[in-house]
Amino acid sequence: MAKFKDVNIDAEIDRLAEQFKDRISKEPQSFLERFTKIMFFQEPDRMPVSTTVHQFSARIAGITIRELCTDAKKMLYAQLYTAVKFKMDTVVNLSDLYNFEPEALGAKMSYPENSWPVILEPLIKEPKDLEKLEIPDFTKAGRGPYVLEGNRLYLEKLGNYGLLSIVANGPWTLAVQLRGFNNLVKDTRKNPGFVERLLDFCVGVIEVFVKTQREAAGIAGVPTINDAFSCIPPASPQIVYDYVFPYTAELIKKLGMALWIGGYPVCEIPQWEQIVEDMVTKSGTQMGFLIMLESDWMPAEKIKEISNRLRKPLAFGVGSSLISKGTPKEIENYIKSKIKILGPGGGCVVISDPIPIDTPTENFETFINSIKKHGKYPIAIE
Repeated sequence: MAKFKDVNIDAEIDRLAEQFKDRISKEPQSFLERFTKIMFFQEPDRMPVSTTVHQFSARIAGITIRELCTDAKKMLYAQLYTAVKFKMDTVVNLSDLYNFEPEALGAKMSYPENSWPVILEPLIKEPKDLEKLEIPDFTKAGRGPYVLEGNRLYLEKLGNYGLLSIVANGPWTLAVQLRGFNNLVKDTRKNPGFVERLLDFCVGVIEVFVKTQREAAGIAGVPTINDAFSCIPPASPQIVYDYVFPYTAELIKKLGMALWIGGYPVCEIPQWEQIVEDMVTKSGTQMGFLIMLESDWMPAEKIKEISNRLRKPLAFGVGSSLISKGTPKEIENYIKSKIKILGPGGGCVVISDPIPIDTPTENFETFINSIKKHGKYPIAIE
């Protein structure tokens, strides 16, 4: 782990940014070019390396997670340090993903030194509390300024060599954060009208948050809508069809386009294939994301068939447990086997679930290098 020196942070950011840009400038294609070709069912020079390094980047760069989540300059330093050290295709401009909107709305937060921020209690204890909430000014409220400053620094230091991530919650996940999961599920049975009003409000909050980020950055970037609570489980298929798909589609329609990470099954259920199809057809997302967790019950062959038939790109995620607990050989063999099936003809990418903080550096390096090694086009894996 690096030993972070606060007094050198500006010089270190500049040095790391130049190192990253120098390496990327020598690549035959950029991350964006590779990713775009995949999305349009074309073959780039190789599969792009797409990974989410949050807590892991803090550990590698020698800062606390609290610092990662509250200091935009330290966040960028940690992400640059990690991208340079492991020769990543792009620099991530992220810390935690799920707490910005609730905090800006007034949720009480706790910031442990080495774990994610925590919402201490739901803002909406009773349905009538919804009427007290107003869409916040994200240039001032909560950590809105932190997000905007991180985006500004990212564009300033990396320019066209970076790919700025505009992040937000999904409507269902934001509703869970404001109301509490158990309360919200009960509301779907006892007070569905309130749930609909709450989700309408959440769509409005997220739309403004994304719009604020776009305006501050001066770009119409494609936002990533993070929606973990909409997956099955914890949500049920009925909730996904009644509440998640409709309000996600409404949000994406307002945003113009978005990459939505949610709504997919994380355990084997009889109708999983239909849910995956509906996930990309009913939500309006530009690309569907599927993250494998503890078992590999979702065959890559079926994912490829669905993607090709619907002409909808899908991202197949390697579970965090394999990356953090597996051996390097297990990680490489798994990635190789998935690329062999998913890679040809474009349309599918192999990505990672967020990298856990305790992941061995050799394992993370293996993940990066395995995609670079086996994801070269044309795919020719025996």
